[in-house]
Amino acid sequence: MGEHKNPFPGENNTGHFWDDDNDVRELNNRPPRWYMWALYLGLIAIPIYSFYYPTIPWFGENTKGSGNWTQIVEMKESVAQLEQYRETKFADQEKAIAERSLEDILRDDELTNYAVKTTKVLFGDNCAACHGAAGQGNDGFPVLADDDWLYGGTIKQISTSITNGRKGNMPARMMGISDADADTLATFLIETGKGVHGKPNPASKALYMTKGCIGCHGPTMKGNVFMGSANLSDGIYRFKADDQKASVIRTILQGVNQGHKPLTQDAVMPSFGTSGVVDKNQIKKLAVYVHQLGGGVAVKPKPKPKKVVASASTAKAANARSGKELYAKCQGCHNVGVGGAPKYGDKAAWVPRIKRGVDDLLKVAKAGKGMMPPKGTCMDCTDDELRAVIQYMMESAGP
Repeated sequence: MGEHKNPFPGENNTGHFWDDDNDVRELNNRPPRWYMWALYLGLIAIPIYSFYYPTIPWFGENTKGSGNWTQIVEMKESVAQLEQYRETKFADQEKAIAERSLEDILRDDELTNYAVKTTKVLFGDNCAACHGAAGQGNDGFPVLADDDWLYGGTIKQISTSITNGRKGNMPARMMGISDADADTLATFLIETGKGVHGKPNPASKALYMTKGCIGCHGPTMKGNVFMGSANLSDGIYRFKADDQKASVIRTILQGVNQGHKPLTQDAVMPSFGTSGVVDKNQIKKLAVYVHQLGGGVAVKPKPKPKKVVASASTAKAANARSGKELYAKCQGCHNVGVGGAPKYGDKAAWVPRIKRGVDDLLKVAKAGKGMMPPKGTCMDCTDDELRAVIQYMMESAGP
């Protein structure tokens, strides 16, 4: 093999040529001066950076840096700046939200739009996990974008649900219903829910009337918003499933929120009013947001003020609900004696309770007992209103 000769011996090349014409070749020149200065400055910057900022672990935990800087701290500072900006920019709107009633907020289009636009993220953080980003309802949770409400769709009812939370309650195997009867009743309910397209067996309605269903869901099967009992006639299911009949049977046999039943249906909404996660203004805005998803009951125009002078106590008394009115929240259990509840009009059941006095019964009603949750199903009832409904039931027992 002949000896390779470098055709450019004085050029300071490495002797590597990459084409036949020797036009592409590798030189052995030093890097440019600017490059070397950049390299030296970079080497100097490394210890300075490592001293000031957190860096890689040395002995177990990473160094904290003399500047005490972290991305978390920077993020919190940025959030604080953003919140301060929002407080300044939207101070008038937030003040209006705080001072006005929920109905008045909805009557003001600009304020309603503000509440909706500034609550989308809040809804996403606290509500979308269960109810879906658009209120469409994830599996096992209610839809908020339609007009089918368990506890009512007025703006006040929605706000009460958010503030106090909700916990459904349905006893398992009402009146000792058998598996076969549960299957028959489920078929009847599903066919009824289909409306004109359904073919419910009229004979099966006797099960609905005699197994305690009527107490909560009513004779027309429309449900009761005071109790959170579902409308069973519209084909909209609280516990939607691919096999809907099996889900209905499970609800009948296992109940809702019955802790002693491992297959019971779960239906619990947390109380945001006591959680500390959101403040009162945010609860108001969430109520408006949910109302405006599409199913909220329209707010009536503001009535013209009446020229009536009344004391504060008179006004408070005028706004109090009567015992008869509030009994609608209690009738589901007390009409049929669910879970040992004293039946309305049952003298034998009420006489010993009457002897104990209203104040003692009020304590029991407020604390709850057995299957009855605290305050029954009337979380927004005042003590005077609870006294009124207790008195109303006591009077049903006669003299």
